[in-house]
Amino acid sequence: MKTAARGGFWPVVESVGALVAGPLTRLREELDFLAIVLISAGLVTRGQWRFLFRHTLQQIYFTAVQRAYIFTVVGLIIGALVALPLIVFGIHDPLLLGRIMHIMMYHQLDPILASLFVAGMSGAAITAELGELKANQAIEHLVAMGLNPYGFFVLPRLIGVVLSLLVLTLWLNVGVTVGAGGMLSVYQNIPPTVFFRVCLSGLSHGSLALTGGMVVMQGIHIVLVQTQRAFRVNAYVDIPRALPSAFAQSFIGCLIITLLVSLLRYG
Repeated sequence: MKTAARGGFWPVVESVGALVAGPLTRLREELDFLAIVLISAGLVTRGQWRFLFRHTLQQIYFTAVQRAYIFTVVGLIIGALVALPLIVFGIHDPLLLGRIMHIMMYHQLDPILASLFVAGMSGAAITAELGELKANQAIEHLVAMGLNPYGFFVLPRLIGVVLSLLVLTLWLNVGVTVGAGGMLSVYQNIPPTVFFRVCLSGLSHGSLALTGGMVVMQGIHIVLVQTQRAFRVNAYVDIPRALPSAFAQSFIGCLIITLLVSLLRYG
């Protein structure tokens, strides 16, 4: 009986160890990949920076400019939905309303929603695009010509997505504030100017810097996960298999980053 108990104990230990070691291994691989990309940035020649700058602008246009209307609509709707429970519970104190917006929306849910959309749209596009280049061996041909794939493909997308995510998170915060302010103005007669002033007054340089750093980490994580998955593609049939797992891993990572930063902020 003791032998049977021991036989059942060690598989459980191994399963728990694998469960813990898996995320740590992926984190180490992601950090190694980031180090390679940063080293590649130092190897970019002066003539290549113009090309990288143009591709970075293209990534910003695709990620932020073309998606601005979606974030506007989503922000207004989310703001209205956030205001409804406050109206139902009869919360009229503007200071409390502003505090709720800071804790619940500006520093947590809005960055999560922004990363969700960016990972699902731009991130998936990056995986599909680079996966196709990897499948038809175009990346190998460029490497044979002496081009660095990390500085050529990953770096402009990394910079573009990070800058776009910062802008989109800020724009989503504006939409949520306007949507909530409109609902509170109609149903609770709270002037929008008072609500906006309270929301702005509670923002400090430290909280903005912490949230900005969190968004930067989320953007880096999204691009690293999506490009890593793309570089592992060997055939066209691997692309549809890589898209769901890349999205899930990148978004779960963004949730973990938000949780850790929130614990640091409020813990």
